[in-house]
Amino acid sequence: MGILRQIKRLQYIDYIIRRKATGSLETFAEKNRLSRSGLAVILQEMKEMGFPVKYSRQLNSYYYEEEGEMVKCLFVKEGEVLTRGEAANIGNQTENLCFSKVAVFEICENS
Repeated sequence: MGILRQIKRLQYIDYIIRRKATGSLETFAEKNRLSRSGLAVILQEMKEMGFPVKYSRQLNSYYYEEEGEMVKCLFVKEGEVLTRGEAANIGNQTENLCFSKVAVFEICENS
């Protein structure tokens, strides 16, 4: 499987998890045209990469234990990542910035 196809599959898995619309492991695997064991491997790898994936029997869905989503791009251009010092110098404009776990600031979509 090509890397682009794998990334798109991971983006779709992330999207379904954020919506809490996965269903059981079997249902979730069917939605992704994967075997149960294949999807279980992907979910385990996501956890190892830092995705806070959990399963709720009450919701009958996988979900993220913390609010967040997959990083939108895999390549960050030079100058897009702020140092802690640069971030501290932003001042009162911080309410318009969002921070991801990979230290990339961007203008919040809801501002």
